[in-house]
Amino acid sequence: MFLNYLFAQSNGQQPGENTGTTIAPEILESVNKGSEMMINSFKQDWSSFANGQAPVYTAVVATSTMVAVVLISWWGLGWYSKFSEEGFSPDVISETIYPLLVILMLTNNGAMLASTCLALRNTTVTLNRSILSITKNGVTMKDAIRMVNSDQSFVLATQTMLAECDKLAGIKKDENGNIINKKEQCKKEAIELSRQEAIKAREAKKLGSGSGSWNPWDIGAETINNVVQGVVFIILNGMEAAFQYILQLSFLLTAYVSPIFLVLSLLPVSSKAIYAWLSGWLALTLILISYSIIVGIAASAIVDAPSTNPLLHQLIQAIFSPLLALAIGTGGGLSVFSAITGSSKFVLGKR
Repeated sequence: MFLNYLFAQSNGQQPGENTGTTIAPEILESVNKGSEMMINSFKQDWSSFANGQAPVYTAVVATSTMVAVVLISWWGLGWYSKFSEEGFSPDVISETIYPLLVILMLTNNGAMLASTCLALRNTTVTLNRSILSITKNGVTMKDAIRMVNSDQSFVLATQTMLAECDKLAGIKKDENGNIINKKEQCKKEAIELSRQEAIKAREAKKLGSGSGSWNPWDIGAETINNVVQGVVFIILNGMEAAFQYILQLSFLLTAYVSPIFLVLSLLPVSSKAIYAWLSGWLALTLILISYSIIVGIAASAIVDAPSTNPLLHQLIQAIFSPLLALAIGTGGGLSVFSAITGSSKFVLGKR
């Protein structure tokens, strides 16, 4: 069947050939690595960004610098007029702070602004890792996610092997006249092989040497369409990876466009554009943290209450958790932006 073909091809086997391997290592690795793999996939991009070698960022800084020159020139005319009337008053001095800050941030190809963005990114990553390190039901959220993903991969592979066993002939007699049941014998061997491999995988990942949060014998009587379920499993796994990839890419793009929002804040309006940028970064952080919490809690619950449904946690990770995390993060970001703009208008009004 389809999954057998995938598992066989990933291990150098031909369709229909069985060398005793039921799980493709690539699939098992992909479902175990999770967000850490996505964070590390942009490590080189962030390194180039921090060193001022990112072409996109340097181009944005160059464009923003030209816009800043124009805006600061217009600001300078108004500031000089006010200085002529009031001298070095507190208002005149305070108005010079932000233009000087913009100039300082954009000098040297925006090195200081890049360092600020990198510090925000490191804070977000550290906070997310701290959340995944929280222990629930005797296991950290990160390990719970890895355990459930690994277990459900083995559940799907076991179900696939059992479906293949159902194709064998039933009760037969051997040459000596002994009655043998090839179908049941195949199922027992498949379940035992899957159990042993699950134990080895757990030991390799230092997740304990138990048989897992699922009992392989519980799925012995289940009948599934292993082609459809296998395809759905792989699609959901890909959707989960795509969501985390896009989320990490969004952090990088937000850092790239930071000079634009910084310069546009020089416009003589009550709400500065940099507030929207900060609110957007906070929204992405809330989405990442919310996603980790939701998936971690769900995985901890599944570890505590075993499930033999290989699509349960994949549905949570790929569809329901991203939707809920997006709602929480977007709502939180908009609330913070409204609060900041509201407070700035209040302060300006008091003046």
